[in-house]
Amino acid sequence: MKKLIAVVTLLLAFSINANAQDKSELTSTDKGKKEAAMLTEFLGLNDTQNADFARLFTQKHTVLEDKTLSAERKQELTRVMDAKIRASLDGNQIEKLEKNPELLKKLIN
Repeated sequence: MKKLIAVVTLLLAFSINANAQDKSELTSTDKGKKEAAMLTEFLGLNDTQNADFARLFTQKHTVLEDKTLSAERKQELTRVMDAKIRASLDGNQIEKLEKNPELLKKLIN
């Protein structure tokens, strides 16, 4: 009986630990919202623009989750993300974003 209780306790302990690890990973939606918030904070975007960028970045992370994605496809996604970001911003915002290449690289890759 003691062994059975010990086995059940260990089984529950390992299953709880595995569930805790699963919850710590960010979903593509969370990653997209986080990147949109960084861009909004840096450029001072409005709520509508923030929501639009959140959807765009969520879509990016959803595509990047595909393990069969080729290097060419990833490169094309980077080019498309850059074009969409630039199309959504005005000249002053683009200029300000280009002065922060780390942020721009994080957003398009």
